[in-house]
Amino acid sequence: MRSETPEDLFRRVFHRLKPDSIPPAFDVSFRPYAKLRSNVRYDPEPKCIRANLSDLLLDAPPAVLEAVVTKLLSKLYGRPVPGDAAELYRRWLNTPLVQQRMLDARRSRGRKRLLSPVGQAHDLDKLFDQLNGRHFGGVLRKPRLGWSPHAARKQLGHYDPAHDAIVINRALDRQDVHPLALEYVLFHEMLHVKHPVRIQGNRRCVHTPEFLAEERRFPGYDEARRILRSMRLGR
Repeated sequence: MRSETPEDLFRRVFHRLKPDSIPPAFDVSFRPYAKLRSNVRYDPEPKCIRANLSDLLLDAPPAVLEAVVTKLLSKLYGRPVPGDAAELYRRWLNTPLVQQRMLDARRSRGRKRLLSPVGQAHDLDKLFDQLNGRHFGGVLRKPRLGWSPHAARKQLGHYDPAHDAIVINRALDRQDVHPLALEYVLFHEMLHVKHPVRIQGNRRCVHTPEFLAEERRFPGYDEARRILRSMRLGR
């Protein structure tokens, strides 16, 4: 018996979602993306659904691949994603093996763009050393540090484990930014270095109880958060 091709799978899921419709043609490709992402679009000429799937899905169980196709076609036609498909995909996604493969793909295929840690107003390298000595006994491993290439309106900073880098929003690289606010943001990202993401059941726990408890012990925790809420970023 001939095994089901990706196009056959899309056609079968299409029939399930739209049983009274004539399916278009399907063109499915697996791509070496840096992230585990997939996308789908409808080409009116020549009436074809084109899908690009992450090549990390090539080793996924058939049920997981079907869940991905169900999610893609449901979103394409503006329908709710069935809960069982979303849950099945989430469980597979959050297995240690898949998380490691995602990390490896981001590390080998992706690039991390960040500016020098020495900004116009603040030096992240020096500030890291100060916070490390003050809060981590000077033993926290130092990742790459840098300011973001562009000022973001929401994200204050992030730690990227794939590229072992802490990136701080360059909107905070100003003389009028309260030192406590910047210290808190960098301290928060340093905690991500100390407390890696933990898989609990089928979910990723980014802020573990240990992370949150240590974060609340930051001197001026409430004041720093109040200052950051009052700031206008992205200027």
